[in-house]
Amino acid sequence: MNEHEHADEPLASEVLGGGVQPKNTRERLLFTAIELFYSHGIHAVGLDRILNEAGLTKTTFYKYFESKDELVVEALEIRDQWESDSFMKTLHEKAGYDPKGLLLACFDVLDDWFTQERFRGCLFMNTLAEYPTASDPVHRTARQHYENTEKVIRDIAKAAGVSDPEALAFEISVLMMGAISHRLAFKDGMSASGAKRIAEARIEAYLQAL
Repeated sequence: MNEHEHADEPLASEVLGGGVQPKNTRERLLFTAIELFYSHGIHAVGLDRILNEAGLTKTTFYKYFESKDELVVEALEIRDQWESDSFMKTLHEKAGYDPKGLLLACFDVLDDWFTQERFRGCLFMNTLAEYPTASDPVHRTARQHYENTEKVIRDIAKAAGVSDPEALAFEISVLMMGAISHRLAFKDGMSASGAKRIAEARIEAYLQAL
């Protein structure tokens, strides 16, 4: 796959970052890395390819980063911020500020994502598979994305007044991650809606347990 293969498709910075463009050389490196890591995987993308597509030299790279892994960690942190901001914005667009509606809208957001031509699963899930050692800084950074998402869901569940917000947040997080994997495996268009039906039943159960 060459660098022009997705030339007509929007970049992550455009879709998730609200159209943000790199302001300097460091950001150009990071934004280029984010695109390549999502399209091809982290281990499959060498430093030379990142530099070639960013139009930079190794000398320039080492002015900003000590290693590829340091670049990976910061790229994941930026992608996490873009995704988190986009997730919350879209949730509110779909469900306003109704807590139960927001919980269910998590799966509508997933459904929108699944239909994008460039959907290749979740960068953070893919990264955890590539870096399975729990103590690895890259693994920890990817895992933090899911911890952050579960905290957001837990806060919404508290606002919804369910009997056990922490347990419900865990279950919804598992359903969301499962829906991502199911969509990758089967591409049948029912992954998000099926998970949403299960989530709705669980929300009602926690509401009735009060």
